Parts: sequence; C-alpha cells; structure tokens
Amino acid sequence: MLSAVEGSRLVLLCHAGNHRQRVLNILAEAGVAAERVEFVTPRERRAYMELYHRIDVALDPFPYNGHTTSLDGLWMGVPVVSLQGPQSVSRGGLSQLSHLGLEQWVAATQGQYVELAVRLAADIPRLAELRRTLRPRMEASVLMDAPRFARHIEAAYRTMWQHWCAEEKM
Repeated sequence: MLSAVEGSRLVLLCHAGNHRQRVLNILAEAGVAAERVEFVTPRERRAYMELYHRIDVALDPFPYNGHTTSLDGLWMGVPVVSLQGPQSVSRGGLSQLSHLGLEQWVAATQGQYVELAVRLAADIPRLAELRRTLRPRMEASVLMDAPRFARHIEAAYRTMWQHWCAEEKM
C-alpha cells in the first residue's frame, strides 16, 4: 500500500521496543523508507482520539481485527478497510462495516485488501464526505443502539436459561 500511494505514511500505535526496528527492517526490504513510518506511544483517551485527525484510511489488522480501534476510527470519520478471515477474531471488521452498510470496504483476499485501501486513499472527495458522514452513520446504526443490544442479550440469556432448565428435568 505504501508503495502504491505516493507520499503515504503509516502511523502505528505501539509501545517502545525492538519490535519497531523489526517493522522498519521488513518495510525497508519492500522499499519503504523509515521516515514514512511513525510510531506513536499509547496515550490518554483524548490525545489518542485526536490521532485519527491525522489518518485518512485505517487499515484493520489481521488475522486479529481491530474491533475497538476500528470503531474509534469510524467514530472519528476515518474509513476502515478490513480483511475478513475464517475465525471470529478476523471477522469483526466485516460485522462492524456490514452494520454501517459499508461492506464494500471488506476484502476477501490480501490483494483485494491492498486494492481497496489504495483506491480509497486516492479518492479525496470520498474521504472528505466520509469524514463528515461516518459519525452520524454510526449514531443511526445498531452499533450504537445500547437498549436494543440489552434487549437482545437479555433474550439470549433467558433462552439459554430456559434450555438449561428444560435439560435438568430430563
């Protein structure tokens, strides 16, 4: 992705350590200069959320999707490109983006993942529109409907309890 989008940068939130140099070495082998990668340390909530003002496209990690960090990005108006996998931990992005009507940002292959991110990064008018509309889209979605979630989980617990009680009588 960095090779395909001129002037692009990668921002990685992580603690200090030798893993940073390992990442830089891997990227250097792919022809990506170290100055195009920025490591930022974890920070308090407000400063963390403000980091999203510097991001145009968030890349959902895999095989373990970002879950909370992806939702944070979407809340801050940053589109998230996700790669779905076979395990539940690699399908969080698919679930979140589907609930927002944004399934077109979910890739089935690594090649498609790169293609989606590159295409989205190049579409400046679309990125501006998303900055403006993602938060209201989230607010109107089931992702933010806590009463609905509570009703559904209560119903699931009730059903499980009823099944357990029915089995005990047998």
